Amino acid sequence: KDPKEANAASREVVEPLTYNLKELAQASDDFRFAAAVAEFGLLLRDSEYKAQASYDQVIELAKNAFGRDEEGYRKEFVRLVEGAKLMAKNK
Repeated sequence: KDPKEANAASREVVEPLTYNLKELAQASDDFRFAAAVAEFGLLLRDSEYKAQASYDQVIELAKNAFGRDEEGYRKEFVRLVEGAKLMAKNK
């Protein structure tokens, strides 16, 4: 519907969704790294949605998703998670 037209009518558009599920290992480095960052956030917040998330899992996922880390930010993220893991143990 064109909102500029006074007599424009809305119409329903139906498009079925198809799922193309892949194993996490088949996802891109960027996607896997983003998943590691999201999981880390769940752990930091002690989220009710963290399920079986763990610092070790975040570290493993991030290390396997370095890809091109020219600036070293992904390696720095792993060091940050390792530090958080140590702090969590000392609570």
